[in-house]
Amino acid sequence: MKFTLKTLSFLTLSSLGMISTASFADAADVEKNLHKLNVPDGFNVEVYAEVPGARQMALGQSTGTVFVGTRGDKAYAVVDRNKDRKADEVITILDDLKVGNGVAMYQGNLYIAEQNRIARYAAPGFDLTLPFKEMREVIYDDLPDKAHHGWRYIDFGPDGKLYVTVGAPCNICDVKGQEATIIRMNPDGSDAEIYAEGIRNSVGMDFQPDTGTLYFTDNNTDMMGDNIPPGELNAAPEKGMHFGFPYYAGGKERHEDWADKTPPKEVTFPVAEFQAHTAALGMKFYTGNMFPEDFKGDVIIAQHGSWNRTEPVGYQLMRVTFDENNEVSGHETFIDGWLNDGEAWGRPTDVLQLPDGSVLVSDDFNGVIYRVSYGEKQSDAQTTSTRHGNNTIEDLMMPESAIAHPDGRVFVTEIGEFGKNGDGKVTVVNTDGSTETLVDGLNDPKGIDMFNNTLYVADVDQLVKINLDGQSEVMVKPSDFPGKPVFLNDVEIDGHGNIYVSDSGDDNGKDAGIYQVTAKGKVTEVINHKSGIKRPNGLLMDGYNKMLVADFGTGDLFQLDIASVKATKVNSGFGGADGLVRDTDGFLYISDWNNGKVWQLNEAKATPQLITDEYEAAADIALSADGKHILMPDMKAGKLYFLPIK
Repeated sequence: MKFTLKTLSFLTLSSLGMISTASFADAADVEKNLHKLNVPDGFNVEVYAEVPGARQMALGQSTGTVFVGTRGDKAYAVVDRNKDRKADEVITILDDLKVGNGVAMYQGNLYIAEQNRIARYAAPGFDLTLPFKEMREVIYDDLPDKAHHGWRYIDFGPDGKLYVTVGAPCNICDVKGQEATIIRMNPDGSDAEIYAEGIRNSVGMDFQPDTGTLYFTDNNTDMMGDNIPPGELNAAPEKGMHFGFPYYAGGKERHEDWADKTPPKEVTFPVAEFQAHTAALGMKFYTGNMFPEDFKGDVIIAQHGSWNRTEPVGYQLMRVTFDENNEVSGHETFIDGWLNDGEAWGRPTDVLQLPDGSVLVSDDFNGVIYRVSYGEKQSDAQTTSTRHGNNTIEDLMMPESAIAHPDGRVFVTEIGEFGKNGDGKVTVVNTDGSTETLVDGLNDPKGIDMFNNTLYVADVDQLVKINLDGQSEVMVKPSDFPGKPVFLNDVEIDGHGNIYVSDSGDDNGKDAGIYQVTAKGKVTEVINHKSGIKRPNGLLMDGYNKMLVADFGTGDLFQLDIASVKATKVNSGFGGADGLVRDTDGFLYISDWNNGKVWQLNEAKATPQLITDEYEAAADIALSADGKHILMPDMKAGKLYFLPIK
């Protein structure tokens, strides 16, 4: 097969700041200790990235970049371009912060809370070489500028407001103003108000998915003994509640200096208490599909561990369980072993859920981020290409689309006989090159994508949801679409789990459009046949609320602004434009179904470079788990090729 490829030089990438110079030697040392962890059956813990002083984490939208705050002057971006769930690069984006602990993402903007202020940085997800210091927009600068408990934790609530923890500047004392509270404000910093008070030092919060209730951890008064007061998990369903501090040192325990003082209002006590000094910090309600079903709706909490107790405690992950009424039913150790024989070798700090349902845990003692997964085949994604070999997978029945799992498996849609219902299927290509049917009985399955370890397939006029055990259901049936689904084609999923499905319409583009399907199955029409895109086919997220669209009818490439519903042509000449994908260096690839070609572009508006033209029908492309190959279904040839790009 004829193949040519030119890429940017290392020097060029280096000049753009996209080559990481961080050493990962310390991460290797941490990996040697992972066997000491007590991990439930089926779970696995790996080092995801090395990030000095890693504290609060936030997930970037669309790209999945993880932003990380610290108690120092730096904030980082952790990049996993090939989605093999191992960081490819750790980039220092800021180095002038005053305790930049708190990070959050909202509507494409990164928020960082320092000891004294909160700033917003616009749209950082796709270009991490931006001049972030120059872009800094301080939205709020009235935080108490005191070092004691000055590391802020932030999160956006379901009301669209930014919530900020403000610790007490003492072990126990009379507080004033915003001290010992959680405040909230609008995304632009306006209308700041105290939401909850009497909170000594919260460094973790999240909102219960079903109720929207704010839950938060609280670290309570020191120097009262080894076993009092308890650590706390609290619930604040409404504004104005008081959680006791300093009148209560923790739980219902009272410090001798405050035992005879009356709180200014009724005190709300914890919904769960933890062993004294375990230091519960970051927390996250689990909503993913990777962990066992009974984890859904429970909270995973990082316990940082004690510093002032005779016998150390903590240094673990806790799981707080909830019942069918969304109330706490108990708590138990999830993963421990960072403390052995009275000596700690790691300190869990924060918890973040990735789109595939796995969980990241930061550790500011080791300067690493761990990834906790469940049920994955523990394979080295870096060797998947050699285990697949460069072998072509043959004897497929009109393969149209493919997607790679991080463990190296590939899922391929097979149409079967075009236009015949019931003979379509999804096939699994294992890492040894063997194949097996995951699900059959489909009609003409085309585009496929994966989110939270679940596959979504466009099947003529319906959207089918398939788990990795082969259980399938029609998520969106024909009558659920606001328009008339005719030729559902590609599938693309954004960082929120919204599913976008292109409809190429008939041969003349009648009834063509793009639909958005929320995670709960609500369908809206993003564009219709009047958008200027004749026959929408390949879809690829291109920033917050932006998408690239390949026009099968004209061979043009469009950028679609989803919010304004405006389509702009950015390139042309791609014949029967079909699939779109980016590689780990940010290069764009476009396939041409009509002419069997694949092009590479430095960016969407760049001059295309033809890298191969010898396929029969180059269909919907994807990236391999190791990032070294394009998965190339050749529909007419009945083959899946592994096209090398590195």
